[in-house]
Amino acid sequence: MNELGDERLKTRTGEFSFDRENGIIRFDVDEGAVQTLADAKENIAANKRFSRGKPYPVLCDLTRCKATDLDARNYFASEEATQAYRAMALLGGRPVARMIGNIFLTVYGKRAKPVRLFTEEREAIQWLKGFAD
Repeated sequence: MNELGDERLKTRTGEFSFDRENGIIRFDVDEGAVQTLADAKENIAANKRFSRGKPYPVLCDLTRCKATDLDARNYFASEEATQAYRAMALLGGRPVARMIGNIFLTVYGKRAKPVRLFTEEREAIQWLKGFAD
């Protein structure tokens, strides 16, 4: 496994970290973040830098996210963006986060890379471990 260490990478709307034990990248969205197209592009570029170009399973915690606009959702579903990960678990503990995740899956769910919505972090990590090295 490519050891990414304990480093973190902060973007305008969240923070990347590496869960060494489970071999996954985490992206924790900041409290009240509203993600725009510029944020989506920044976050995908940051994920590629953080992973040193190697796709990993990603846990995206949307729990504290306020909104993700249409242009950002379209970009997150693009081929360019999906090359940045092996599989993605969207974690939505709050109703608004579940709504964001459900909209994304309904509109963009049929893609080459597996994406699922979870309300329990433990279950999301267990699912992602099946895509780790």
